[in-house]
Amino acid sequence: MCIIATMPTLPSAPTTEADLVTATGSFTFKNAGDTPLFVYATDKTVKLDAENQGEKDGQSFRQHGEFFHPGSKADVAAFARRVNNTPCCVVVVEPNGTQYLVGQPGLPCSIKPAFTGGAARTDRKGFMFTFEADSFAPFVVLGTPIDIDALEAAAGS
Repeated sequence: MCIIATMPTLPSAPTTEADLVTATGSFTFKNAGDTPLFVYATDKTVKLDAENQGEKDGQSFRQHGEFFHPGSKADVAAFARRVNNTPCCVVVVEPNGTQYLVGQPGLPCSIKPAFTGGAARTDRKGFMFTFEADSFAPFVVLGTPIDIDALEAAAGS
């Protein structure tokens, strides 16, 4: 997981139903000063789905989703280059504040960026990021939420 030393994980011996899908712990990073990256996504373009996959007696879930960042700024193109082919995790935030973790130790998330410049002036222009990870849970709730407001302020968004 690149810059991450430790991250929230699902309990190895769950005692409640919520434990089956709630990761506990916090993120720590390999290098002092490293932090998660905040990425702005256009309203109503973020989605997270999970579909069942595998053989009848060995099924798991494929968590996958997407988000859209408008425009053609160089910093977003640099982000696209950075995350392409890089094992990572993605935190998706619901409007109610619930945070979902995509990517776990041994089951990293991959992000596939794509840019569209549009043909007409009124066409949608920007970066579409699709992501996916295998998981034993349909979704993983982040039990120790990240301070998204602090990340957004640090990013200057």
